[in-house]
Amino acid sequence: MRTKVTIVYFGFNSLFTHKRGVENVIHFQSLASPSRVNYYLHWDSKVQVKRFENLICIGVKKDMFWFLTLNLILIRLNKNNGKLFIHAHNSLMAIMSIYRSNLLTVHDGLYYLKSATKQKFSKLFWLVEKILYLRCDYLHFISDYSKKMSLYTKENFVVIANTSHFESFKNKPFIEDSDSKKSNEEVVKVFAVRSMEERALINLIIDVAEILKNSKFEFCIAGKGPLLEFYKNEIEKRKLSNIHLLGYVPDDELIQYYKHCDIVIVPAAYGEGFGLPIIEGYLFDKVVIASKVCAIPDVICSQNFLFENNTKSIISKLNVATHAIYGRYKEYYDKTFSNKIIVSKMKELYIKLLIN
Repeated sequence: MRTKVTIVYFGFNSLFTHKRGVENVIHFQSLASPSRVNYYLHWDSKVQVKRFENLICIGVKKDMFWFLTLNLILIRLNKNNGKLFIHAHNSLMAIMSIYRSNLLTVHDGLYYLKSATKQKFSKLFWLVEKILYLRCDYLHFISDYSKKMSLYTKENFVVIANTSHFESFKNKPFIEDSDSKKSNEEVVKVFAVRSMEERALINLIIDVAEILKNSKFEFCIAGKGPLLEFYKNEIEKRKLSNIHLLGYVPDDELIQYYKHCDIVIVPAAYGEGFGLPIIEGYLFDKVVIASKVCAIPDVICSQNFLFENNTKSIISKLNVATHAIYGRYKEYYDKTFSNKIIVSKMKELYIKLLIN
C-alpha cells in the first residue's frame, strides 16, 4: 500500500460477549487485513475502548444520538490514522456514516429478511437496501444465495464463504463425561446449534423426537432465544426424555458436544445466508443433515443429506446419516472452508481494493 490506510469494521456486538455469526466473520477478516491498525465499531452500553487481539474495539452507545457518536469517532480516527478503509457489516452504520463504505459484507438481504417474515413495512426496507448499496463501493456476499436474494445488480462484488473459529479449539482434549460413559453404544446422538426462534424450526425437531421417543436417537440443542422457555415447556408437556434444550453453551463446552455427537442437524425455514453449524459439523468430521432451503444446498457436502421441512423427510435422512457417520467430512471442510483458505481469499480482496 502506497498510502497509509486504516481498516475500520462496522459490526453489531462486542467481541468480548459475542463471537458467533457476524462477530466470527469480522474477526477472521481482520486477520486478513494488510492494515497495521484495525478498528471495530460496535453497539455498546457506553462509549469505551478495548483491545481484542489485532482489533481495537470501540463501543458506540446505542441511544438517540448514536449516529453523532459514530461520526465523531470516525472523524477522530481519520485525523489520527490517515485514510480510512471502511468495511461494513452493520447497515445502519453504513448508511449514517459521513464516509462511504469501501466494502460491505452482506449476510442476508434486508428486504429479503423482512419480506420473509411478512413485516408490515417490508417495502421500506427495499428502499433502505437500495440506498445502502449506493453508499458502498464494493460488496462481499457470504454465499451465492445471499447474492441472489439481495437487490444488488452491479458487478462490483465477490462471493467468499465463512470459516470457523473452532479450528483453534479443535485439538483440545476430548472430555469424556459421566453421562457419555453410561450411554448405550447403540444411542445415536443428534446435535443442533440453533437460535430459539421460529425460523430455526425447533418445533420440528421436537415433533421428530416425539415420533422417535422409543428409538435409538437422542437429540441435544444448544442455543438461546425468545422461544427457549416455550419449547422447554412443550417438551415437558409431551414428557419427552430423548430431547434436551441446553440454552446458551460457551465455546469450550460446545466443541465437546460436537465431538461427542454422531449427527449434526440444521433445520431452517428462511434466513440462512450461510449455515455456520454445517461447517462446524464438518470441522469435527460429523455427518450433517439440513433443510433444503436458502444457502444450505450450496454449503452442504452432498444433496443426499438435505431434507424437506417435515418429520417424514427428517426421519428418512436421519436413517441415511446413520449409515454415513464415518465419512471424509473434515477433508471437505479443509478444502473449502478452512481458516487458511478463507483468510487467503480475503487478503486478495483487500489488496485488490486498496490498490484500486
